[in-house]
Amino acid sequence: MKNSSKTMDAVNMFFEKLAKNNMIPETAPLEEQVVYLDPDDDFDFHAYRILLLIRICGIIKEPFFANHTIYGRRKFSFFDFLIRYPFYLQKVIEKSEKHHLFNILDIRSYETEEAFSPMIKYIRGPWDPRYESIFNYMICKNLIEVKFSNYSTSQKAFCISLTSLGLEISEQIRDIEKEWSTRMEIIGNIFSDNTTDNFIEKYVIKNFPELILGNWR
Repeated sequence: MKNSSKTMDAVNMFFEKLAKNNMIPETAPLEEQVVYLDPDDDFDFHAYRILLLIRICGIIKEPFFANHTIYGRRKFSFFDFLIRYPFYLQKVIEKSEKHHLFNILDIRSYETEEAFSPMIKYIRGPWDPRYESIFNYMICKNLIEVKFSNYSTSQKAFCISLTSLGLEISEQIRDIEKEWSTRMEIIGNIFSDNTTDNFIEKYVIKNFPELILGNWR
């Protein structure tokens, strides 16, 4: 209690001195105050990339998908992982033996050492624990639809689809982000349209076991 009392006395003395000397802390007007966010904590930053990813790596498949859709939670997160960690996309190209794709990857030296945006190891591969909040944000902005639905007559999966507005914005992003677009097209070139979650899970376990939670290889 004594320490608490001394702290309060010090605070009161500070403000008394301010008042006696007519000292006023400088404060920017409310309209000029800016809250600075780490880009990785900005949902617009993630929505921007995810819209483009669905547009390029997603498919239209009537009667199941009327708009560009990525089906499969693990497939989506692994594709996003390859954009965030381009040095793993380089490894994927090596394993695919489609070596001509190296010519258009154009990876920089710093991209072989740092993640563009960090993810975590999860039970079946890389994951971002913020996805749920990011998806909810994008749904509220009418950019995507997320649901568990059929991708074939007998199989269902977690599906992320562009809305009309999402498609419109993704096309604008595609014109701007040439590098991202190229890298996403590389992913589409390596993995076929009918790639499933099960295939991706087995692919990661076989080729990149270090990405699985609990596996330290």
